[in-house]
Amino acid sequence: MPLVNLQARKLGVAVSIRLKRGLAPVLCDRTMVEQVLLNLTRNAMQAMDEARVAAPSLVIEVRKGGAGPAAGQDWLEFSVADVGPGIPDEVAQRLFTPFFTTKSEGMGLGLSMCRTVVEQHGGLLDFEPNRPQGTIFRFTLPLAAVPQAAERPATQPAA
Repeated sequence: MPLVNLQARKLGVAVSIRLKRGLAPVLCDRTMVEQVLLNLTRNAMQAMDEARVAAPSLVIEVRKGGAGPAAGQDWLEFSVADVGPGIPDEVAQRLFTPFFTTKSEGMGLGLSMCRTVVEQHGGLLDFEPNRPQGTIFRFTLPLAAVPQAAERPATQPAA
């Protein structure tokens, strides 16, 4: 969040975080998932800045639920929603293609790498329009298995 907040202050973007209390942990490479969130938030802020959105805002949300590729699995869903110009259909079709970019600077690997990281963790990454304006990127990660009480090792009483 410090990096997100730094860029948000620089670009004048209001950032809201919606984090439900009591969410179960996910099993993931924390650094890689942080990179996914950082890439999604940076893309959103840059899109709003380039479009000169009057009141740029970003909502980052984590909640239980969302769809994943495995039935019967519980998921956390992460979302990054902006109020930017949205994604044109011709761009949307190639958005996750390696080396495809709409930016004058950049290699076009960010979203492709984000999708790969999420899929390597067993989740899905996709996007949809944020009505009435903008885009929402969502990705899911599987909840970590929590041992049942009978499976937990017995604790030794203190001596």
